[in-house]
Formats: sequence, structure tokens, C-alpha cells
Amino acid sequence: MNEYRITLPWPPGNNHLFSVFRGRKIKSKKGREYTALVNQYIIEADQQYQLSGRLKVKILAYPPTRVRRDLDNLFKAPLDSLTQAGVIADDSLIDDVRMVRCEVVKGGRLEVVITELEAA
Repeated sequence: MNEYRITLPWPPGNNHLFSVFRGRKIKSKKGREYTALVNQYIIEADQQYQLSGRLKVKILAYPPTRVRRDLDNLFKAPLDSLTQAGVIADDSLIDDVRMVRCEVVKGGRLEVVITELEAA
């Protein structure tokens, strides 16, 4: 099983990822900026893997402040951004996803560990 480690910036909250425009749900400016930033991180780190098998993802969340927040709101932005950046072929390939809250760090960050699962 191959394992890949990627460090990402702290994402915007789910309430800031999408906007409604003319009755349609679209990615907000903050959502687009986050996706572009993740893409930049991936290119600079040369981590465009295009993983296309079954995957396990563990995210270590280092929040920027001690503000109370639900961890389940943090999944969407990084997983969608990793897909758009070409790291994961499709986020529907993820069979096991976990998130762990870690200590507060200035600016916040996500440490993403992606493991390719063996074919059954």
C-alpha cells in the first residue's frame, strides 16, 4: 500500500464555500481561492498523483484558533480541491475517511495522508 502526505492550508468553512447565483449553487469566491491555493501547493510540491484506485484518507486538522468548530464541516473543501488539483481522480474513490483534531497552530493547516488500498 502506497502512502502520500500532503500539507494544505486551513479551508474556509462550509458556509463560505458556495453562493447562490440566479437560483444556482456555485462555488463562492473564497471557495475558488482555496481551490486555486491548493492547486498551487500541489504543483509546487510536485504532488500531482492522479490516484485512481480505492483510497483511505486521514486528515490531521490543526485549527488556527481555539474557536469551537465541527470537524465534519472540514471534509468538503480539501477533498474537492485535491480532486480538482489532480491528486485524486474522483473523491468517490475514498472508502475510508477520518479526521483528527490536533493542537492549534498559527494560520491553521491540514495534514492529509492518502493510502492506496489493495484491490480485493
